[in-house]
Amino acid sequence: MSNEYKNIGFIVAENAEAAQKLALKKFPQLKEGNYKLVQDNDCLDTWFSSWLWPVSVFDGINNPDNDDINYYYPTDDLVTAPEIIFFWVARMIIAGEEYRQEEPFKNVYFTGIVRDKLGKKMSKSLGNSPDPIELMNKYGADGVRMGMLLSSPAGNDLLFDEALCEQGRNFCNKIWNAFRLVKGWEVNTELKQSIENQITIDWFSSVLMQVVLETDHLFSKYRLSEALMMIYKAFWDNFCAWYLEIIKPEFGKPIDSQTYTKTTYFFEELLKLLHPFMPFITEELFHAISDKNESIMFAKLNICNTFDEKIIVDFEKTKEIIANIRTIRQQKNISPKEQLHLQITGNHHSENDKVIIKLANVAIENGGEKSACAVPFMIGTTEYAVIVGNLVNPEEEIVKMEDEVKYLEGFLKSVNAKLNNEKFVANAKPEIVENERKKLSDAESKIKTLQDNISKLKK
Repeated sequence: MSNEYKNIGFIVAENAEAAQKLALKKFPQLKEGNYKLVQDNDCLDTWFSSWLWPVSVFDGINNPDNDDINYYYPTDDLVTAPEIIFFWVARMIIAGEEYRQEEPFKNVYFTGIVRDKLGKKMSKSLGNSPDPIELMNKYGADGVRMGMLLSSPAGNDLLFDEALCEQGRNFCNKIWNAFRLVKGWEVNTELKQSIENQITIDWFSSVLMQVVLETDHLFSKYRLSEALMMIYKAFWDNFCAWYLEIIKPEFGKPIDSQTYTKTTYFFEELLKLLHPFMPFITEELFHAISDKNESIMFAKLNICNTFDEKIIVDFEKTKEIIANIRTIRQQKNISPKEQLHLQITGNHHSENDKVIIKLANVAIENGGEKSACAVPFMIGTTEYAVIVGNLVNPEEEIVKMEDEVKYLEGFLKSVNAKLNNEKFVANAKPEIVENERKKLSDAESKIKTLQDNISKLKK
């Protein structure tokens, strides 16, 4: 801004009219003399250099056909924050189209804003932002990474909770302890593989391939926290809690070489899945399982694009049977070392019976006369009964079963009320109505089983 003698200052305004008003307000002396506003013709947008970043970082402005920019431009993904969509992202695309006639990236992944448990944006001024170095010293780098990733669903803000970092640290410990367990086994090359180990390997092969394919799908949709949670469950629940528990040899005894080889293969595949989320522990264990000449980041997953869904479904039923037997032991304070008898009435697939026998410590009886000293449970339409004999008090069992009958009768009443409601049956989706009818059938079957057992105990 100048008058006929000198430049006296500057103002910033949206347009010339607004600039006039601001100038007179800021410089009152201008009212008495002649002056004019001069727009600066030697300035750039604040973000101008950032517009050109995808091109200029490879010297694509001065040397537009060099090897680097021809190789790296365009890229696939840009990861950034949503508040700079206009300031940076859109302008990079415009500049890319102008100088390279091609957009600089195909996809933009917007990270969420990190907030505390109360929903407030984390900042130093508010004092609600933890020191990342302290977090890493406390929970480990992989533990903190996992805690952050578990709490950051695609497209949403990140509600940070330090408890998730603790969960990440616990998971690291679980992975390390599983490795120590497997590496501590003695391998016998002459030992024959057991039937239960064969069954379990077939099952986990399908589980692993299902996880690999689903992870690939989730990655394509940028649903990273969901992918991590699925891999986490596959490792902690299916691999550690079930697979290793089944194939684990008795204390002091060796494991057959076929099962051991397959187990280390499964372990390595799980580490590959986890590596993008937990790079340090996975790299360490990848080399500790067996000598490798390259980093895990270059290792490829083995993908066959198919898995046996029936094996997975059947094994889920097997796990449910074992869980019910263990619950009965816990409720009745029966030692896991005490072998029990399991009676089965109805449709039961016996392929996995060896697994049930090993993990639940039971002898299986198909059909036969129902024992009065048995605790029943239902899985679908199949009735299972754990014979407890004189290990429990019959009078206490009668009271518990009568209480369960009362509960089921109340449940039946509510289901019948729905099914007798013409509006519900007419307007609800067919699958919902069918699900209510299945609930009715299952409850009626359970009540009949409980009443039969009560009658036998009372004799």
